[in-house]
Amino acid sequence: MEKIKYYFYLIKDNIAHSVSNYRAQSPETFKRIVYIAAICMFLIFSSIVAYMLFFKKKAAEENAAILIQVKTIRVKKQDYTDKYTVMGTIKGATENDLRFEIDGYLAMYNFKEGAKIKQGQIICSLDPKDALTKADYAQSKYKSESSAFLSAKERYKVYEEMFNMKALAESKLHEARFEIQSAESRVKAARSELELAQSNLKKTNLAAPSDGILAEIIIKPGEYVTPQDVVCKFISDHGTNFEVDIPEKDIQKLAVGQKVVVLSDSYPDKEFEGVLNEISPTVNPRTRTFSVKISVNNPEGLLRSGMFARGTIFLKELKNVVLIPSDSIVSLNNVTFLVPVVMPDINPGEGIIQMRPCVTGDKVGDKTIVLEGLSIGELVAAETNGQLSDGIRVKFIESDESEAAPVGY
Repeated sequence: MEKIKYYFYLIKDNIAHSVSNYRAQSPETFKRIVYIAAICMFLIFSSIVAYMLFFKKKAAEENAAILIQVKTIRVKKQDYTDKYTVMGTIKGATENDLRFEIDGYLAMYNFKEGAKIKQGQIICSLDPKDALTKADYAQSKYKSESSAFLSAKERYKVYEEMFNMKALAESKLHEARFEIQSAESRVKAARSELELAQSNLKKTNLAAPSDGILAEIIIKPGEYVTPQDVVCKFISDHGTNFEVDIPEKDIQKLAVGQKVVVLSDSYPDKEFEGVLNEISPTVNPRTRTFSVKISVNNPEGLLRSGMFARGTIFLKELKNVVLIPSDSIVSLNNVTFLVPVVMPDINPGEGIIQMRPCVTGDKVGDKTIVLEGLSIGELVAAETNGQLSDGIRVKFIESDESEAAPVGY
């Protein structure tokens, strides 16, 4: 180290001595050399500065060029309806063959063919004469047996008092008790006969099983009918179904009670309201579909069996919720969920990614409800051409949600 210092100072002194001698011998030449050296140093320094500025600008441009591009959506509250479209066939109202439960002569019809009838209204009746006679007889018999039963009970009380006074043999008391039991049995039998007679009297009337139409009168008044004879045909207004087949992969979306709107080409301007009321418990092994029945409100009978129709099943209706694309959410072990929020900075169209922890709710379609963690008006990355991470700088443009594509991480 000491030798290095020695040689350094030696060279320095020699150079200084040489410069001093040269300056003393040729002062004009020395000035010219100093001037040229100063110009060279200036040019070298300017070149270095220009080079640094040029490459710094180029590096900045290259850095800006490699910023990840993202499309964003703005956080807002909105209403959302999840729908499922189906196609199927209308199954018309049920046709009923109406019969009497007892024999008799058909007395009269209260309605004409084609008449609309309310549930419970009497369509036609048998001649009630025989049924009335049997009901009156059963009523009289029941009253007579009831009176005999009461008399037997009173007689037993008298016999019991006489027996206690030693004025009646015990055998007579037993006979009175047996008479009560016998009278009670006859009363029960008479009551059964009366109930049967009254039931048969009611069966002389044929009532409408539901709201509907008297389609056809088969047996005319005055003819004798039996329980095997079809008296008339009745078409029910209720029970109009819209039947569709649902692929097994989609069946988990459906539930009994969901609202349905049905459209038919026969009535293009009319919507028919319906409710999903039945899902087949088994899958069709040939088509791998489930049969689903939708009850349709068809009071005017416009929809008829065999018609083709389309339907919209309303799976879920949400009001005033925050929805973002499900692909924008990063799940960490299904415990923590992160959403890439773009925080704009002073450079227009540029910002910093902030992976924001959020509380999520139900998934609806390709979107997810965010319950907590996002503020109204913030920007969420919905589409990107690169990998996003916390703190990364990006260029962004705001787009409609309908244009958003999956985000990559």
